[in-house]
Amino acid sequence: MVIFLVKDYKGGIYSDNSPFREKTINEIIKTIQDDQFVSQCRTECGRKGFSRNRKLTFAHLIVLLVQGLTRSLQRELNSFYQKLQNEDFSIQYIVKSSFTKARAKLKHTAFVELNKVCLKPFYDEAPYRTWHGYRLLAVDGSTAMLPNSKDIQAEFGLTSFGPYADSPRSVARCSVLYDVLNLTVLDAQLDQYKVSERQLAYQHLPSVNAETDIILFDRGYPGVGFMHKLQQTNIKFIIRLRENWWLEARKMITEGIDDQEVTYATKNGKELKCRLVLVDLSNGQKAVVATNLFDKEKFPADIFQDLYHLRWNIEEGYKLFKTRANLEAFSGKTALSVRQDFFAKVFMMSLAAVLSFPIEERIRKEQSQTKHKNKQKINRTNALAFIKYNMIELILKQKIRKGLSALDKILSKTKEIVRPGRTNPRKKIKKKPPSSNYKHL
Repeated sequence: MVIFLVKDYKGGIYSDNSPFREKTINEIIKTIQDDQFVSQCRTECGRKGFSRNRKLTFAHLIVLLVQGLTRSLQRELNSFYQKLQNEDFSIQYIVKSSFTKARAKLKHTAFVELNKVCLKPFYDEAPYRTWHGYRLLAVDGSTAMLPNSKDIQAEFGLTSFGPYADSPRSVARCSVLYDVLNLTVLDAQLDQYKVSERQLAYQHLPSVNAETDIILFDRGYPGVGFMHKLQQTNIKFIIRLRENWWLEARKMITEGIDDQEVTYATKNGKELKCRLVLVDLSNGQKAVVATNLFDKEKFPADIFQDLYHLRWNIEEGYKLFKTRANLEAFSGKTALSVRQDFFAKVFMMSLAAVLSFPIEERIRKEQSQTKHKNKQKINRTNALAFIKYNMIELILKQKIRKGLSALDKILSKTKEIVRPGRTNPRKKIKKKPPSSNYKHL
């Protein structure tokens, strides 16, 4: 369940008049059509790629990969061109080998840049959600099982699984920097399984604005060196401490100390000053968070419980990313295709969040004026599905206003009830990733 604890908006009030959605789509179209962008996105083996008039253009390739290719490749291509050309039947227009050659010429960074293009109008012009004027960000990591091929093994290595560690598989470690109030992905990283979540977190820091952002971390991230790095760069943070690792945290829980300041020494002999706050978790247990928000008038101890609880939205984001966007349903067996699919889905997640933002706010405003027993929210799976199945209309056919109107109607009519306090135990059993050999029809 996505949680919102909104204190304000950028600019102080929410306005539904900003044209940022149309501008976002227009900027994406403009970028995809820009010759300089196309040139920057060519791989070394594709230095002359996308320079001739081909059936499979650069824009077609981008849209195909953003939509995701979960069925057999040839069926996906046939359906794509059937829809693009308004044909009655799905007839082969290009062969799958043409697609394979074309994607080999495309850098995965194309989708990284498109994600930035998508977010710029939103954070520049939209009245996005804030908490006391701050953007609330969270960092978390996960893993993804990769297809079995020599190229992927060379890039991501092999990790042994099973009770006897005799089942080697290629696994990637991923990490995202997530806006937990606006549900956008500001930055994403993909690396080998042996790379730790904390190492990937360092790579997110250039995307953080030290003046306007607060970052939430879970128990996998605290370390004196890491917190000292955040302190040095003036980045505001809230990190949950492991009770069995940190003596001060264990002491606060056993003695009931609510708020205190402590000083740690780094390996380089420097000092790290932290504020430790005791919070109550939703399961009835107590936890300790470390922060560098020292102003007790502006940040009293009793706000940290709800504030840290907002980190749960990144868990909901991963659920959407891995189950609805089918993160592990990779469409190729090369390291490049894995990176293309991963960052294309990150871009799709951000685009869905940006385009559905006004509908969510409209529903919140309507609820404040009526007496509904339970709050309601939009169905984010429907928002993601709309992007997946309507990229041709929005980007290639440029039916922007008609598309946004359709999205508004769909999300307004498929609202979901928010049931507070409803919890389900997390299942520890990892599902088998989709087969790369036997695809759905």
